[in-house]
Order: sequence, then structure tokens, then C-alpha cells
Amino acid sequence: MTDPTDRTQVVAVDGDTILLQDGEQGPELADMPPPSPAVDHVTGTDAQGRPYLAVPRDDVPPGTRRARLIDVLDELPPAQVGTALRAVGFHQWVRASHHCPRCGTPADLRPDGRSRWCANCATEHHPRIDPAVMMSVTDDQDRLLLARRAVAPPGRMSPPAGFVEPGETAEEAAARELLEEVGVRTTDITYIGSQPWPFPGSLMLAFAMRASSPRITVDGTEIVTARWFTRDRLRTAIRTGALVPPPPGSLAATLVKRWYGPAYDTLTRVPEEPPDPCRAL
Repeated sequence: MTDPTDRTQVVAVDGDTILLQDGEQGPELADMPPPSPAVDHVTGTDAQGRPYLAVPRDDVPPGTRRARLIDVLDELPPAQVGTALRAVGFHQWVRASHHCPRCGTPADLRPDGRSRWCANCATEHHPRIDPAVMMSVTDDQDRLLLARRAVAPPGRMSPPAGFVEPGETAEEAAARELLEEVGVRTTDITYIGSQPWPFPGSLMLAFAMRASSPRITVDGTEIVTARWFTRDRLRTAIRTGALVPPPPGSLAATLVKRWYGPAYDTLTRVPEEPPDPCRAL
């Protein structure tokens, strides 16, 4: 008997979007049969060894819908999240890497779609992954530092983040980014975890840090505002709509919840008008 976990999971990808269908428990990857071999397909296995096939497809068959992966990370079945992240990450690289970065000659995609071979200069090229750091920073009052990037949607505030530069460790990058963007020096840097972020090709590395001083000086370019939040202040800001929290399923949301506690999931905007109990009579 064939183990159902050995069945190839087909992921229909277009840029950073995937095809979904509505399952009994909510959104899930659209159930599609494996297509015949074609150019730009990517084959691989997820962290549990289950096979998947990433297929470029820009149409929307009946019974399916298209959604940005970043918007449904927390809604997909946990077993499908890693597969979807892999599929989107590889597909975005395949679509953007037709030429050899060394000599500029068109490079052939390997049969599994996970690397390219340049016959002109005899080099093999793998997907580029840009390491980035995200920082959960607290002060001596256990307040959390959140910042608003210039390119963020209105009201969105998140833990500060930035890219690792050549010649530095991830820990050094985390300390440097905080000092450059919000003027905060830190100590006690501790690694927390990571998350693939293929939008288009990053790996986010999370660190917890302690601020040496609560003084904030934003750079005004990358970061336009930053402030310290107590749990009460954060709850009020989210419920009143003054602050838009990080997207669910993101590493940023995980860091905020790690500091706030399990009740973070229940935070919602307060209704503009309290319900009238008499209306139910």
C-alpha cells in the first residue's frame, strides 16, 4: 500500500502567489495532479522528506483561488507551509536567473530545477539566499522596541530588521543595524530561531537582545519612527487601530507574541461602538 505522505504535493506558483482551495479546516494548497515534465518545474522534498513539485501556473482553475503566500502563512495546514515556502522561493529564483551571473551567457536549468549550469564557463549556480536579522529588543523595564519602516504600510510597526553585510556575523549585523537605524546599543544577544522568507529570497535570523539604554534616535531614512511598548500600551494601540501588528505567520509576529505571551493571539481592534445589550432582547 502506498503511504499517502509519499504522494507528490503539487504547488502551482506565480511569483509570490499560490493556488489554494477551501478544505474542511480552511485554506489548503490546491489538489492538482502532477503535470507532464516541463521547463521551470522544481522537484524536491520538504523537511519531513515528503516530495513536492513546484509548477509555474498563472491561471485560476475552477474551484481554486490565488493568494499571496505571505497573506496565508498562518492559515495553511502546518505540513504545507514549508512546502509552499520552498516552492515560492525556488520559483522566484528560476524566473529571475536565466543568465549566468559570471559571464552573462544563458544558463540551462538542471532537470530538478534547483540549480543552473553554464556551459560557457563551466560553472553551476544555486539559488541566492540573502541572510537577514530581526531583533526582539527589550529594556530594563521589559518594554519591547517596535519600529516603522519608511516602506511599511500605514500604521505597521514590527521588530527592527536588516541584512547581514559581508565580513560580519549575524550577531554583529543585529547590533549594527540597531545602532544605525534606531541608535540603540545592546547586550546579551541570544539566537532565537529562523524563518525562510522567499519574498524574494531571504532567510530571517531572529535574536533577542537587551538595550543598554532606552534612548532612541531614528535614522529618518530606513526607520521613520520607533518606540517602546509595554503590554498594556501595545494592546491599546492594536485594539484602537493606532498600530497595525506584523502579519500573522511571520517571524516578526512570532517575536512579538514571544514577548507578549499567549494572549497576543486574542488582540483585536475594539469596536467603534460598544454593543447594546438591549438589542438582543
